Amino acid sequence: MRARVNPIYFCLRPGGITRPVSGMRALVTISAVALLMASSLHGESPATGGLQGAVSAVGPDGQPFNIPGVSLKLSGAPLGSAPLSAFSEDTGKYQFAGLPPGLYALEAGLPGFKTVVRTVTVTAGAAVVENLRLDLQELRENITVEATTESLGAKEVAPATEFKQDTLQTVPLVNERFQDALPLIPGVVRGPDGLINVKGARAGQSGLVVNSANVTDPATGEYAINLPMEAIASMQVLTNPYAAEYGKFTGGVTSIETRRGTGHWKTQFQDFFPRVRRRGGHIVGIGSVTPRLTFSGPVTKDKVKFLQSFEYRFVRTQIEAKNLPPLERDRLLESFDSFTQIDWDIDDANHLAASFSLFPQKLGFVGLNTFNPQTVTANFRQRGFFWGINERMIRAGGSLLESYFSIKQFDADVFPSSGSDVMNFAPNINSGSFFNRQDRESRRYEALEVYHFAPRSFYGSHGMKVAAGYSYTTFDALHASQPVRILRANGTRSQEIDFVGDPRLHRNKGEYLAYFQDKWSVNGRLTLEYGVRYDRDSLANNNNVAPRWGFAFLPIKDGRTVVRGGVGLFYDKIPLGVGAFTQRQARVLTPFAADGTTILGSPSLQRLVLDKGEFRTPRSVNWNVELDREWRHNLFVRVGYQQREGRRDYVLDPIEDPIRGSLLLLSSRGNARYKEFQVTARYKLRATDQIVASYVRSAAMGDLNDFNAFLGNFENPIIRRDERSRLPWDATHRFLLWGDIGVKYGIIVAPVLDIHTGFPLSILDEDRNFVGPRNRAGRFPMFASLDLQIMKNVTVPWVGKKYKARVGVKVFNLTNHFNPRDFQGNLASAGFGGLSNGVGRSFGGKFVVNY
Repeated sequence: MRARVNPIYFCLRPGGITRPVSGMRALVTISAVALLMASSLHGESPATGGLQGAVSAVGPDGQPFNIPGVSLKLSGAPLGSAPLSAFSEDTGKYQFAGLPPGLYALEAGLPGFKTVVRTVTVTAGAAVVENLRLDLQELRENITVEATTESLGAKEVAPATEFKQDTLQTVPLVNERFQDALPLIPGVVRGPDGLINVKGARAGQSGLVVNSANVTDPATGEYAINLPMEAIASMQVLTNPYAAEYGKFTGGVTSIETRRGTGHWKTQFQDFFPRVRRRGGHIVGIGSVTPRLTFSGPVTKDKVKFLQSFEYRFVRTQIEAKNLPPLERDRLLESFDSFTQIDWDIDDANHLAASFSLFPQKLGFVGLNTFNPQTVTANFRQRGFFWGINERMIRAGGSLLESYFSIKQFDADVFPSSGSDVMNFAPNINSGSFFNRQDRESRRYEALEVYHFAPRSFYGSHGMKVAAGYSYTTFDALHASQPVRILRANGTRSQEIDFVGDPRLHRNKGEYLAYFQDKWSVNGRLTLEYGVRYDRDSLANNNNVAPRWGFAFLPIKDGRTVVRGGVGLFYDKIPLGVGAFTQRQARVLTPFAADGTTILGSPSLQRLVLDKGEFRTPRSVNWNVELDREWRHNLFVRVGYQQREGRRDYVLDPIEDPIRGSLLLLSSRGNARYKEFQVTARYKLRATDQIVASYVRSAAMGDLNDFNAFLGNFENPIIRRDERSRLPWDATHRFLLWGDIGVKYGIIVAPVLDIHTGFPLSILDEDRNFVGPRNRAGRFPMFASLDLQIMKNVTVPWVGKKYKARVGVKVFNLTNHFNPRDFQGNLASAGFGGLSNGVGRSFGGKFVVNY
């Protein structure tokens, strides 16, 4: 029996999938070695130290008081790239135990107070006492919004853009999910398909890790987890991650660290009021309801802490397609996300954390637009869980050993939203039922050991670490398609596509990794980061060695100018959907004469063939150089250029071979190139107020028949010859401005202004062949949207008590600018050239209660 997670409920499903013994043996072997290493090291008595103290402030009356709930972050070379975090207790006290000796940076922050940063030195066998005093903000009493986009100093070679919990709660995010914050980064756009493209890469070419574990979909490589935002402590986006620890991507990496439990019990409840659905001036049911609940606290004082976060979402999203009936213009989303984390401070040198996440979700009427009414669209249902455990052990001499193990289950179903009729593609509007059904099941086991050497001094200081890991992934699916017809303007058939063969898919994959990296601080003005990564998987069976190198240099002694850069080789993952390509159903292509009934020639069987019968791992060479300068006090400017050269992308190409006949060829001959020039300015009005503005000029070129674009979650059955042109998300010019500004009466205003060149367009003829070069027929109009969120802290009396709360309002596309999403590019349509389905102005509210 195997537990299968379904939306909102659980059921046991028989018929577990047998896993090949070889992969499991390897996984068990690595896990056993990890446990033996941990048990053998556990008995050592590490020479460690500690850091403790109290956090206080002086109120307006001049009296000091201790502050609970202050967020503390401890970082430094002894910890490598894994900083520690904690919160002050009810008495204002805090403590970090079992620290390797060395120099640390201690940062303390709390909404309404100025952030304090101290440098402390920890020695072996002693507890350093560092008391902190926070100063009150003068004009602001609300939450702190912080997104670290740069750091003027030579410590970081490729600094990440970091969004902390408060940022995710403050800026206007349309769906209030972490993915919505990614386009706030220069060079990251949401493409016309709604997916995130990082630095010109396809959605499946970027990585997503939660607590160092890979949480992408094994079948497509795309993001495949939903987390309540309250469960996220910080989210880092690395667009130039030269550190060898990051792999299996060619675009960028999003790294999420989840929140730990608190030292005293806290509860947060928000957005529990439903929003009504209005059509034609009347209320027609519920438009959305998205309640969220989070609570955390100690299970055992100073030992075990617990955090639980729940989120339920029911959302109807209206599209502006005037040709559809008013009550048939909504896409549906229903989901339930749960996240649990337990942290156990075993002793001064050992910390154990375990987390468990559920994320069932249902999407209704996917692809609904001007040309696809609800009956033609697909429904999507996902089920899954993520379980991870990691231990951090400090050894004698100040070295650190981290052990990770995780299991991720991700199942997905795609099916027609109504009926099982033939799907018809017509010049004006499509009809029938969605043609494809998928029932996918996948599971990934992952183990990783990371060893941080104690800081070494040799012509400067070195922070070195090595790692080895193994993952094993299974994939099984039923994948069946119904006939598809291409209709002319008069309703006659131009072509019919039928699908024949066994619908069952099966593919497993084992992956090995190892890396070494060193952050070498030569002196206070120069830091070098270099390393090498090794990857191998059982699909391509290639030994992929990826060297990388980066630098940060202070050319002027005033410390206000930093030059950074680097170059690296990056190898991507091979999704198991690609690995199972030749197992898919073959296609039968039948052309028809003008009467729609007479067959021209004879039907041709189009077989699915892997080019040269071999897989090759996609890869890219990325490099960048940038200049950071503090031009005046609190005004930071970055000017940079970067380039990405992708090779071996998997593309589809229908060809006629004189010997083998009609083929749908999958090859790794795809290329992509991305160039970007960026200017970003960040101005800090006060300690926590900031405005960030950026301009990006970029060009994204590549092969257009990407595998996922046609055979991903929602398939496109009409595949024409591959071309190299502008990629669908190419936006030449983009201006982005966002920030948070504290005004009078404790109100925070957070605007987001996004203006960019429209995405490229193509033109089709009556038979749905491309006319002229693809993505060269012009562009959508300029996209412009001004979003705004206004928040204020209030006190709510309830049953004789007073509770802290935040109330706010948010507006999307405040100016109601016409941003069309649909283009009628079929020459046979009377509406050729028309633009429709704009995203109009919308409003929302926010109400958060803390107790």
